[in-house]
Amino acid sequence: MKSLKGQAAMEYLMTYGWAILVVIAVVAALYGLGVFRIGAGTVKCSPCFSYFAFVDYSKDTQTLVIKNGPNEVNITNVNVGTLRGGVPQVFPPGSTITIDSIGTSPTVDVRITYTVTASGLSHTDSATIHN
Repeated sequence: MKSLKGQAAMEYLMTYGWAILVVIAVVAALYGLGVFRIGAGTVKCSPCFSYFAFVDYSKDTQTLVIKNGPNEVNITNVNVGTLRGGVPQVFPPGSTITIDSIGTSPTVDVRITYTVTASGLSHTDSATIHN
């Protein structure tokens, strides 16, 4: 009789032990994703650009900073302001692009028209910036 009680106790401990380990793994994954972070705020760029990387935005100076993707591009139009210097320029891969005077409203829609210099094809990339 003693061995049956011991076996039942071991099965009980093993079952609940695995369940506790699964719960710990789920909580650790949620913590890693930032679910429990308080005061982190909203995402500045949603949805972000598909070709350019969002770097920073300053509401005070109305300046948006983005980083160029893997191809050399010639930005031909920005619908919410002008490029620094006012003239469209060719930007090599990985270069930083500063866009001035994009406005101070709670959400700013930015649309960038560019041409990939290697192919000559024109594209439009857009994003919404949240203040």
